[in-house]
Amino acid sequence: MKKILSAFSPVRNLKQLFIRPAANFAVLDGLRALSIVLIIILHSFAIYAGLHPEVEPIEFVDASGWALAWVWNSDKSVDIFFMISGFLITGILLRQIQQQGTVRLGNFYMRRFLRLGPAYWVVIALYAGLNLENSQNLWANILYVNNFLYYKDQAMNWTWTLAIEEQFYLIFPLLLLLLTFHTIKPLFWLWQLWWLSFLVRLVVIVSDEWLRTAPGSEIVINPDFHAHHFSVLYDNLYTRYGALLSGCIAAYYYFHYEAEVRAFVSRPLGKALAWLSLFTVLALFWIPVLSRSMDGMPWFTVLYQTFSRNLFCAALAYLVLASLEQGPMSRGFTLIFGNRLWYPIAQLSYSMYLLHVFPIVVLVSGAVHGMTNFPERYDFTHLEALGIIAGGSILLSMIGATIIYLLV
Repeated sequence: MKKILSAFSPVRNLKQLFIRPAANFAVLDGLRALSIVLIIILHSFAIYAGLHPEVEPIEFVDASGWALAWVWNSDKSVDIFFMISGFLITGILLRQIQQQGTVRLGNFYMRRFLRLGPAYWVVIALYAGLNLENSQNLWANILYVNNFLYYKDQAMNWTWTLAIEEQFYLIFPLLLLLLTFHTIKPLFWLWQLWWLSFLVRLVVIVSDEWLRTAPGSEIVINPDFHAHHFSVLYDNLYTRYGALLSGCIAAYYYFHYEAEVRAFVSRPLGKALAWLSLFTVLALFWIPVLSRSMDGMPWFTVLYQTFSRNLFCAALAYLVLASLEQGPMSRGFTLIFGNRLWYPIAQLSYSMYLLHVFPIVVLVSGAVHGMTNFPERYDFTHLEALGIIAGGSILLSMIGATIIYLLV
């Protein structure tokens, strides 16, 4: 019992919140922290628009143009989380294989379950206690199959990502064992599966007439299409595993070929590829794909939906590996994303993700909405209101996540 109780030590947890282990891959902390911030900003806009019928989201998207396209493309932050998960989990599994000759599947599954479950159960209990939308379907969340439900039937519909990650944790150790002990070139087959992920997305898109013909702006304009797009393409493991596998492949190179990777990224070709990767990441964040200015290019929407996510994650995974080299760009990348200031936010990111939509953004948006009823005192523009909601939601999400981190 004493050992069990020692697992719930607020003092020790507080220390772990600020002391980064030396073995941590530092740039991943920065990427994870930035990702949760971007997700909260995106969801702040979505919920604010829902509270303000006079706000036409597409008008806002069109008016912002290239300047704020990164906000509407912040859904790629989830892909960053997937890439990081693939990288970290593959490292854990490869170390087990090296040290023990196999993966202790029971131990692995239990550790994943206990690491992610308790905080999730707290939020599920809160949601169920308030009997919020689709609470009768929370059984799917508990079983991590909520992404199998249609979007409009999901409870806590922002937690589809947790379902995908748990499904990945269930399948990938078995796949890695199979490739490691029953194939000559495991890395070759990981690459083949990665290439296959493009084909899977393309087949899903072209076989669905609505997805194939609708412009990107339809996601913003039409709630029914948003739900359809979400359910058919957006929240399925088979259409999103390319992001996870990008991290897996990078981790495999890092674990088995670290010296070769360091040598390659220091060469001219390796450096050029790093700059190309950086350009790819930035370009995919800034293309205004949801704007009506892109509506005249349906072919571009199909190509973008097919290739953008996996290329984004592959480019980012290469930048993580390139940070091993001490060139100007890699030093800048490490200086920005490897800064220790990111570490506490990275540690809190999971709990922040659980809490940020409900209750945080919903409550903050409601409060700001109430303030706008008194324009003589609170004469906010929509952009100013969004800034207040996003900033307040980030701060309160951190506070709520800290409580969960220390006590749960």
